[in-house]
Amino acid sequence: MRKRPAALLIGAILLLFCVAVSGSSRTHHGYYTCLPGTLTALVLTNASEYASDEAFTVTVFDAHGVPMVSITDSLDTYQSKVLFLNDHIPEIDEFCWGSINIESELLLQVGLWLGTEAEWVSVSNLSAKTLSTDGYDVVYFWYGANYANTANRRTGIGLVNPGGETVHGTTYVYDASGTLQSHSDFELAPHQSLYFKPETIFPIDGEMWGLIDVRASAPIVVAAEYFDANDRLIDVDIIDSVYYLQVQTTENGDSP
Repeated sequence: MRKRPAALLIGAILLLFCVAVSGSSRTHHGYYTCLPGTLTALVLTNASEYASDEAFTVTVFDAHGVPMVSITDSLDTYQSKVLFLNDHIPEIDEFCWGSINIESELLLQVGLWLGTEAEWVSVSNLSAKTLSTDGYDVVYFWYGANYANTANRRTGIGLVNPGGETVHGTTYVYDASGTLQSHSDFELAPHQSLYFKPETIFPIDGEMWGLIDVRASAPIVVAAEYFDANDRLIDVDIIDSVYYLQVQTTENGDSP
C-alpha cells in the first residue's frame, strides 16, 4: 500500500452499514473524498414524523484517521438537507478523503453525490443496513472487487476502516486466468484509509484484469475507482457488503 496520489484521486461516500445501535441511535459508516478537484455532497433526509434539533451528526476523518470536522444539524418532519463537505473542511489537502461517520436517532436516509469540478460522476441512494454476526465467531470478512490494468482501463482501490478498532487484512490480486499475481498485508488504524493502484505494481497487459480479493478482520469499506487510458474517472463502485464470512471452526470442522 502507498499514499494516495492527489492527482488521480476521487472517491465516494458510501455507507457500509454495520450499524452500531445504542438505544435508538444508529451510526452509519462511509467513505468520502474532498481532495483538490473533487466534490462530495451528502443529502440527509428525515424519513419519519419526528422532528429533531440534533437530527444527525456527521464526523469527517482524514486519511490518517484524525477527525477534521463534526457537523450537527436539525431536520424537520420528512425534511432533507444537503451538506457540501468541501465547504466544511478547514484546509483541503491530499489527506482529505477516507472515513465518515453519520450518527442519528431518526429514520435517516442518505444520498451521495460525487464528482469533479466539471461534472457529477455518481449518484447513490442509500439507507442503513444491519450486518448481523450474532452467534458466529467471525475470523475474516471477505470483499471482492473487479479491476483492470490494461491499455484502456485503470483501477484504484481504497480501503477504509470506519470503526474504532484496528483492522488487519490482506489483499490478493488475480489475473484473468485466475493466477495469483500478488498479495499484501495491511493494517488500518481506527478510521484510517489506504489506497493503491495495481499499475504501480504490475505492467500494463491485456490479461492484467480480474479479481482483487480483500480479507479483513473487521468490516471495512472498499472503493473501486475506474479510469480510462487518460486517467479520466469513468465510474466508482463501493463494496459495502461482504460476499463471505469466514468463521472459526471447531476441531471436527463444524462452525461453533
